[in-house]
Amino acid sequence: NWSDFLESEPFRVNAQCVRSIGPWSAGTKSEESSIHNTYIQMIDAAKHFIYIENQFFITIAQDSVVRNQLANVLFRRIERAHNNAEKFRIYVVLPLLPGFDNTNAVRAVLYFIMCSITKGDNSLFKRLENA
Repeated sequence: NWSDFLESEPFRVNAQCVRSIGPWSAGTKSEESSIHNTYIQMIDAAKHFIYIENQFFITIAQDSVVRNQLANVLFRRIERAHNNAEKFRIYVVLPLLPGFDNTNAVRAVLYFIMCSITKGDNSLFKRLENA
């Protein structure tokens, strides 16, 4: 019941606001990449598993126009777990379709997600296979 919640005593939580924005998405001259930086730090520090839920999981494992480092840091974390014989899991949860109706944009997003994870020489799976 919302009214019970609103009437309850306040409590402290630790929270961090993060945002990523760049010239391609907002026309800004500089990039703000706190989401990206937080992903990198949290993936690198993960001890047992990584859970990522994101409708735009777009990252390329090697040379590409996509410049974020998520696939690279995931690769390094998987490699470290393998080398140390650690039980380690990564869960990536994606929606069936991104949350907008533009058919061409949906196709593009799905294409880049597939390229990021499983398809092609620059995918994370291919890089792991070749390691």
